[in-house]
Amino acid sequence: MTGPGPGGWGSAAVAFGGLTAPWQLVEPMPLEVVFTRAERLRSGAGRTVRHWAGRLAAKHAVLRLLGEAVTPEHLGAVEVLPRPTPLCERTTACLHGHPPGVRLTGALGDREAGGTRIRVSVSHTADLAFAVALAAARLPEDHDLGAVSTWT
Repeated sequence: MTGPGPGGWGSAAVAFGGLTAPWQLVEPMPLEVVFTRAERLRSGAGRTVRHWAGRLAAKHAVLRLLGEAVTPEHLGAVEVLPRPTPLCERTTACLHGHPPGVRLTGALGDREAGGTRIRVSVSHTADLAFAVALAAARLPEDHDLGAVSTWT
């Protein structure tokens, strides 16, 4: 099965005002199913609920882009982690920033259409995280996105 071609998009918002813990964003779903181990490690390193909400909004936006139901397993199959840019030396000291990258796994692993890559943008207000996901043509630097271990 393939996903949307270039030009497809999905968006989502996640409210986090008044919440104090990441599990509150996804209850009654289990946090360890909705977020991959790598996401939990990255988000657990002193990040705020705002950060977790942004990642969750990105996952929801990707599922809307793909036309998939929101289930714990589908959310967990969308991994959103910082992706080094071509300017980055792939170190934690990189000063160029790391935009979010999307990797589909499990039941969604084959959903990206050939020649496309899913990209996300995340923004926040004081109590709302908003994300847009779109299917865009692959860029030359997209060749190595499958290796999560290279993400910081």
